[in-house]
Amino acid sequence: MDLEASRLKPLLRALALYAEARGRLLQIEAQEAGVKFTSMIVLAGIAAGCLLCGWLFAAPALVWLIAHWQGWPWWKVALGAAGLHLFFGFLFLLRLRVLARRLQVFEETFKQFQRDREWLGGNHPPQN
Repeated sequence: MDLEASRLKPLLRALALYAEARGRLLQIEAQEAGVKFTSMIVLAGIAAGCLLCGWLFAAPALVWLIAHWQGWPWWKVALGAAGLHLFFGFLFLLRLRVLARRLQVFEETFKQFQRDREWLGGNHPPQN
């Protein structure tokens, strides 16, 4: 019984050290991802707020100017502007979707897990 315990102790210690190392790597990458996401969200919020405020002041004046110069009813000009805004908003949402799919976080953790699976499967020798 003591012999089995003495054999299991180094294995359990190695497993504990392995789990600790993987947990630390995950923690580091989570902090990096948090910084990336936070900075992106803050910048997007500031930009959106500034653009929205500026456009809220400019849009009615531009609708009035175009309607006045072209002799069109103001509501037709406003509907045209709304349509353009919806179209470009849709394009920007599609672009955001592409960027979100390309965003990679926890890259090193996933690479390490892949190496571990390969090593456990016997495909490659262990790498340090």
